[in-house]
Amino acid sequence: MMSTTDVGLNSTDGTMRVALQRGLRAMELDRMPRPEALPGTVLVKVANVGICGSDLHAYRNSSAQQSFPHGHELSGIVVETGVGATRFQAGQRVTIDMVLGTACGVCEYCKRGAPIHCRAREFPFGGGFADYVRTKEAGVFPLPDTVDDQLGAIVEPVAVGVHACRKMRIAPGMTGVVVGAGTIGLAAAAAALDAGSEKVYVVARHPAQARAAMAIGASAVVPSDRQEAVKMVEELTGGLGVDYAMEAVGGTADTLDFACQFVRPLGMVGVLGAFDHGFRGVEIIAPHIKELTLHLPNCYGCIDGKQDFALAIDLLARKGNSLRAMITHELALEDIQEAFRLADDKSSESIKVQIRM
Repeated sequence: MMSTTDVGLNSTDGTMRVALQRGLRAMELDRMPRPEALPGTVLVKVANVGICGSDLHAYRNSSAQQSFPHGHELSGIVVETGVGATRFQAGQRVTIDMVLGTACGVCEYCKRGAPIHCRAREFPFGGGFADYVRTKEAGVFPLPDTVDDQLGAIVEPVAVGVHACRKMRIAPGMTGVVVGAGTIGLAAAAAALDAGSEKVYVVARHPAQARAAMAIGASAVVPSDRQEAVKMVEELTGGLGVDYAMEAVGGTADTLDFACQFVRPLGMVGVLGAFDHGFRGVEIIAPHIKELTLHLPNCYGCIDGKQDFALAIDLLARKGNSLRAMITHELALEDIQEAFRLADDKSSESIKVQIRM
């Protein structure tokens, strides 16, 4: 068994490095007290952490001064466990489901496997743009040797894609379109293919995204021009349209309406993108006429006794070499400002930018 000293817990003066937002598009390094393992919690030393679209949303739009770090796509190593936390030992490589790791575990939604809707959420500590993270033991998942630190830090977005496919009941033989080839769109496409989808076409706006889509197994890359895209998918499906589409852009664009245009009558549409408040970018009459089913999957959870995080880890263990294509940059924590700039600038050919601690 590895001691806490062996994995670096005692290598500092009781503080740790953190990256905090200090204004609009301004990320800075700071120090704050290192968290201690409380009863029922696990303390993890962060290895890799990814910059998510939600992190970028705050970076672009908020001038607030953060008091604790963000960052929820991470891998790391257990350094300490609190009283009552018995599933892990110091030295184990893990990733963290921060939704499950902050949920109460006893409310009606937690019991139904939907911790995203927990009614009594508790926050043991902040996020992964820091040397250490503390979380409830329930949110910690072991990583096999086949899932390295880089891949371990994309378990979270892959779990979003897995959850969407499970909620939509994507099945063998289906055909689909994913609108958007950022991390979530690529994860959704990979999960759909793994669920047995016969063909998955991906709408990609940037060359790096198109290359990554093909690397993970997309059947074809569809142009972002609406008219060309719909015509291409109609030709590929004999004029019928696909069984489903997944929107993975969000924001303010009318990409949900775009996604609906690809789908045959009685098909379905999943919404994975995070839209801004006040979004009204869908003309409802056409999907109504086609009797489309709309799915609104949110994050991840537990379905039929199986955690989306566990299934995402299994997918990465089997197909990590192809899914690694979505990781385009890796920088040190000291370069946090540059990392956010790259993640925000798609002309840099960034998809997933990670911080290596």
